[in-house]
Amino acid sequence: MPFSCVFQLNNGAIKPSDEIIFLKYIDESFGKYHSEKVKIAEVLFNNSHAFILSNCPSFPTTKGDLLWGEKLTPDTKIAYFAANGEDIPYNRPYAIISFE
Repeated sequence: MPFSCVFQLNNGAIKPSDEIIFLKYIDESFGKYHSEKVKIAEVLFNNSHAFILSNCPSFPTTKGDLLWGEKLTPDTKIAYFAANGEDIPYNRPYAIISFE
């Protein structure tokens, strides 16, 4: 895991008109490696319950400083993760929204 990265809803993960409100982190997702996408936070996405998921195999390391009710943008630093270089989603979102 040589690279440290930041989970963000970047690279087109959300539209400027979307409203994402932070609710809470998914604590059990941090501190271990996940080979598949993993839920890292619970949010309201345009008034619907949703989750923020990783978009690559990763080791979520540290939560960001988000507070309940905070509005998220593509630049918001949600959390931090470590990943192998070939797994980093270059030119794609580092985190995505899911309704599952």
